Amino acid sequence: MAHLITPKNNMKYLVCLFVLSLFACNPIPKKDSHPEVPYLSDLLKDSSKFKKIAGADQVKEIMFLKNDRIMLIPNQSGLAFKIIDANNNVILEEVFDWKLPFYIDKEGNLYFNRQKYFFPDYKKHEDFKTVVIQDSLTAKSAALQNLNDSLSTKAIEEYNIKLQARYGLEPCENIPLKSGNCDVFEIINGALVVRQPDLFKNDFAKVAEEVAKFDDDILIRWDNGKLPNPVYLSYYQMQNQKFKCNAMTFPKLIGLSGKSYLYAANVGLYQLRN
Repeated sequence: MAHLITPKNNMKYLVCLFVLSLFACNPIPKKDSHPEVPYLSDLLKDSSKFKKIAGADQVKEIMFLKNDRIMLIPNQSGLAFKIIDANNNVILEEVFDWKLPFYIDKEGNLYFNRQKYFFPDYKKHEDFKTVVIQDSLTAKSAALQNLNDSLSTKAIEEYNIKLQARYGLEPCENIPLKSGNCDVFEIINGALVVRQPDLFKNDFAKVAEEVAKFDDDILIRWDNGKLPNPVYLSYYQMQNQKFKCNAMTFPKLIGLSGKSYLYAANVGLYQLRN
C-alpha cells in the first residue's frame, strides 16, 4: 500500500530537511582546540595583568576620541553619558535627549540638547540651532491636518523645498541616483542639519584595532531556540598572552596616553599592566 502524504507528514519532512540542511552547511560541534588557554572573562580577573577602567553594566557603547579621552554611552535614556580620561577622571557628565542629534565635530566640540559644548574642557557651552529635516516635516504635517490631502501634500512639498534650500540642499527625490548618498549630518550656515535616521555622529573618533587570532574559530555547540543558534569559540593572542572567548565578543586593542587598553562591548575597558 502506497504511503499517504498528509499535511502533517509533509511538515515532518520539511522539518527534517531543514535540520539536515543546517548540519550540511555547518560542522558538528567540536571539542575546545586549546583547553589550556584561559577564557577572557577569567583572565581579566587577574589584577596583576589588567586594571578595570569601565565595566559593561549600563553601558551601550564605549568610544575613543582623538585626544585619548573615552566616551561612555549609557544603555538607558535617563542615564548620563560620560567623557573620561585614561585615568578615569570625569571630564563631562550629562544626560542628553536621545530624540535629538548628538554630534562630535572634527575639532572635538560636542553638539547635543540643542547646545554646543566647546573643546577641550566643555565648560563653555551655548545654544546652537539644530534642524532635523524629518522632524520639521512631521511638525508641519501636523499643523496642516485640517487641510484636505491634496492641499496638505502640496503645502508640505513647498515647505520641504524652502526648508532645505536654506542650507543649500534639495529634497532627496530631486537628487540623481548617481550623485550618491542622500544622508546629511553636518554644520551648515550656523546650524546642525540632520537628514538621516541615525541621530549620532562622531567625526573625532580614534579607532581601536582588532586583537589578532592565533587559530581558527570552532563550533562548540548549538543553542536551542526558535531556530538553532551556532556558538563559536575564538582564539586570540596579544603580545605573549593567549585567551579565548565567544566569537561574538570581538576584543580590540587601543593605545591611550602611552598605555595599552583592551576593549570589548560585553566586558568593558581594561588597561594592560606592563
